[in-house]
Amino acid sequence: MKRRSLLMGIGLLTLTGLMNSTTQVKADSLLEGMNSNNTISITKKVFVYNHKESAKVNAKRKALIEAQNELSELQGNIKGNEIVTGGVAGFFKEIAENSSMSQNQKDDATTAYAIVKGALDAPSWYNKDVHLGRANDSTSVKNLYATLPYYDQYNKIRQKNNLNVPKISLADVAVAMMDADYSTHIIDHARHYRANENLAWGGLSDPNALWMSEEEIWNDAVKTKPSLAQYQNDGVGLYQADPALYERVGHYLNLTNPSTSSYGYALNTEIHDTEAWDSDYGDPAFTVDEFKKLVTDYYNKMEKPDQVKVAKTKVNTAKKELAAAQKADKKQKTVKKSKKKVKNKKLVKKAKKKNNKKAKKHVKKARKEKNVRRKK
Repeated sequence: MKRRSLLMGIGLLTLTGLMNSTTQVKADSLLEGMNSNNTISITKKVFVYNHKESAKVNAKRKALIEAQNELSELQGNIKGNEIVTGGVAGFFKEIAENSSMSQNQKDDATTAYAIVKGALDAPSWYNKDVHLGRANDSTSVKNLYATLPYYDQYNKIRQKNNLNVPKISLADVAVAMMDADYSTHIIDHARHYRANENLAWGGLSDPNALWMSEEEIWNDAVKTKPSLAQYQNDGVGLYQADPALYERVGHYLNLTNPSTSSYGYALNTEIHDTEAWDSDYGDPAFTVDEFKKLVTDYYNKMEKPDQVKVAKTKVNTAKKELAAAQKADKKQKTVKKSKKKVKNKKLVKKAKKKNNKKAKKHVKKARKEKNVRRKK
């Protein structure tokens, strides 16, 4: 198996030579936006004819290797291009430069771009915890796309409680990403950005449900102490009045705060699968439908799910065809072996019969000689 380290650019591959996984690449020889720590390696298999197998099995094995190499190269291209464009940084930049967007939307995207690039309000831990565009980082296009169901869940909560449905701010999405990147390494809030924040860990399909489960605790507390009701929409006031209770119900109060004007979600799958919700950092700019369409279109462009699906199907088909050929080959070998065994049995039987005839002839001759000696 040969390993080729490839540097990815938008729509191109730059071959840097045959390398193993420990080879260090000089940063000044890389494409813009890349360094020796974010190169992408594509492993390609080499077909070697196996003379112990039939020609058909070898052909199927070769077809499988070719399909696997095509998939590996496609996935390597996708990962490399995302790293070069900075994952969501490319998404925010595209919106900021889109003339069809309103000025408010472009400004929001510009702010979000600056945040994820570490150029605005950057925390001290940015370089350590944020891995822009990496597959499991919250700034990956894949993880941006994976958060889309959270927005529908949140809207249902707001509608159920007769609350306004706020618009999405890309700046809020960006700070949620930064918080998720920090909190996947340290199980705590970053407390860096001036925004309301909810966190959850464990790869939940509906983190909102977990946060809303605190509603029962809140209702019981108010029932026991009615004066607490004044803090329903005043998290800061509740924290000052009863910090212990706030720690138990703060997520619920954040989600149901009627004054929320903007929000955004993030997901980091690097270590603990960390979900983050942040609100009221940026300005409201996009409806849920607008945001979902923008994200889906960019995801399809960058992640190429249809092409990947076709390539994976080709690999799976090749695997099945190889297995079928191997099964047929094995069956054929078994039949040949069985026939050979039968043939060998016949030969053994024939040999025994021949040997028996020789033995009988030998006995007869011996008896005859014995009788001759007796007569003498």
